[in-house]
Amino acid sequence: MNNMGYGMPPQQPVPTQVDPGYVAYLEQRIVALEQRLPRTNIVSPKFWSRAWAIFGHLLAISAIIWLVMAVISTIIAIIGGAALFSSLSEISSQGPIY
Repeated sequence: MNNMGYGMPPQQPVPTQVDPGYVAYLEQRIVALEQRLPRTNIVSPKFWSRAWAIFGHLLAISAIIWLVMAVISTIIAIIGGAALFSSLSEISSQGPIY
């Protein structure tokens, strides 16, 4: 068995298909895999539960990205405003240009 690409050896020896305990072995593996699933509605069998879970994750990541972009834009605006104010005050301190 190629252990499905996880790079780890199986927990117990793999029985052959003619072994009477093969079905029990597969059931144990299914139960173990189901326990490893995350407790989220993204893997729910219900369509609307999955849809709302994905919408909620999308909304949350959009809010995070928006917040980061707002902070970066605010910092750039403050730096640009300070530079503009500095250059305007320097021009006005030189007096009128004729």
